[in-house]
Amino acid sequence: MIESPHPSQPRPVDAAVEAILDELRADGGRITSGRRAIVRSLLSADDHHVTADELASRVQVDHPDVNRSTVYRTLDALEAMGVLSRISLGTGGAVYHLADHAHHHLVCTRCRSVVEVQPGLLGPVMDQLEAQTGFSLDRPHVVISGLCASCRPGKPS
Repeated sequence: MIESPHPSQPRPVDAAVEAILDELRADGGRITSGRRAIVRSLLSADDHHVTADELASRVQVDHPDVNRSTVYRTLDALEAMGVLSRISLGTGGAVYHLADHAHHHLVCTRCRSVVEVQPGLLGPVMDQLEAQTGFSLDRPHVVISGLCASCRPGKPS
């Protein structure tokens, strides 16, 4: 078990879980043990991109009574509140990540690997696209497909 820095201070994950649950409560949502487990699992995940089914499987290890429908409804509520972002990477089902973890995605069309790119890298290109086309881009959700360095033909050996 990980100890808190000080017995009276919550661990960072605990504080983040409570902050999100407070937002849910303020939005009129009920706080159940299932919702608490779902939010905790989202915040504790090593991978920032998790599908609803992956999340449900993780939660059900310790909370087998939490139905997949509860996971889906909770994800929908968190997305509607702006806590989560749902993104289609073109590699299967939609993935979710915390909205405060802003980044773009490069997806390999051959091996399906995903590389995260910081927003600042694509910012100038996105600005130019908007200026030239008048098209308003969905900036937090950019996915670019192509071939990764390992799959690219003629890659250096």
